[in-house]
Amino acid sequence: MRQLVPSVSLEQQLILFYRVNGECTEISLICDKAEEDDVYTLTYDGYNIFCILEVDYDKYIIFYLVNVSNNGTFHVLKLSARERDVTAMLKRKFVRICQKYGIVEENIVDLTKVDHCLQARETAADQASSA
Repeated sequence: MRQLVPSVSLEQQLILFYRVNGECTEISLICDKAEEDDVYTLTYDGYNIFCILEVDYDKYIIFYLVNVSNNGTFHVLKLSARERDVTAMLKRKFVRICQKYGIVEENIVDLTKVDHCLQARETAADQASSA
C-alpha cells in the first residue's frame, strides 16, 4: 500500500511521497487549475479533483480530494502541517470539517504517529525553500 503525502507549490505541482520496498520514493505530478479558486485536477490512479479548503501558509493546509477510477469513487480529506503534529484545537477543527463532508469520526485516522516519508518531505521542502 502506498502512503501519500501531498505538497502543492505555486507552480501547481503535486509532489507525492510513498514507500516502495521500504524506501521513500517521490513522484511529481502537474495539476491543472480548474475554473474555481483553489481547485485543481490531475490524472493519477484515475481522475482526481482536489481543492484547498483552508490554509495557513506558516502552519497547515486542509485538502479535499475526490478520486474516480475503475475501482470506484472515494473521498479524502487531509490535514498536512509543517510540524510533525498539530494542536488539539486544529485536530478538533479538522474533525468538524470531515463531519461536514460526511466522514464520521470513527473513519478519521490520526497519522501523526505513522512514518509517511516525513523526512523525505521535509528534505524536499528545505531544498525548495533554499532555491
